[in-house]
Amino acid sequence: MFVDKTIERETKFRDLVESTWVQFPKLGLYCEKEISYHKVFCKIQTILSFRKLSEYLDIPIFESGPHTKYYLELNSSNSFGHYHPEFPIKLREFLLPAKTNKTLYTITLPIYESSIRSTAREFFIVYQKLDSNPKFFRKEADRYLMLVEEDRLDPYYLDRFILFLYPAFTDNEDPEESSRFVYRKGDESIDAQIVKELVGFWLRRKADGTDTDFILGLVELLKLYDSEFYLNRTAQSSN
Repeated sequence: MFVDKTIERETKFRDLVESTWVQFPKLGLYCEKEISYHKVFCKIQTILSFRKLSEYLDIPIFESGPHTKYYLELNSSNSFGHYHPEFPIKLREFLLPAKTNKTLYTITLPIYESSIRSTAREFFIVYQKLDSNPKFFRKEADRYLMLVEEDRLDPYYLDRFILFLYPAFTDNEDPEESSRFVYRKGDESIDAQIVKELVGFWLRRKADGTDTDFILGLVELLKLYDSEFYLNRTAQSSN
């Protein structure tokens, strides 16, 4: 009997995604010592390697960069992982099974709220401030890429963004020359170490061109599980 390998592979992946959502709090208990997205990724990697994820999606995860199919190289000064442009698009096809399964949504909502919500919000808040000044966002992404390509990226380069979510953050001491951002009260309470790392993530996504598809996936997640937060964050506000 003929078996469509693509359908078989995708069915297995959908089943794995569903079970991962349901079992998420019990995964990698040693990951509890981590914080924010480090904890989320640590848990996921206990059941799904980059190599296996690539096989399920039938595409390479990265187009270029120092990473291998077995591990992430996070300490390279002259390269970073450029995601395959289809990677975030493929993820969006599979990672929210509760959109079409009310029972699964009921089961996974408290899991999202206890284990994923704070991380999802942090990613969105940092992106939103960057995106409130597209010129700055583009300029910083281009600068980051240039420094990497010229092997001039200082290991502490992202420290300049530790105070990024504070209202007083500026890229120029001259008020007339400094960039303007939308500030939302309370955002500065996010751990400064996480903030600078997330700024780095979004600058790299802007540089490799996958930022739009990653944020679309994040918005889908928020609209499904955290709609009140999303609506409040996207309501019209002033600088």
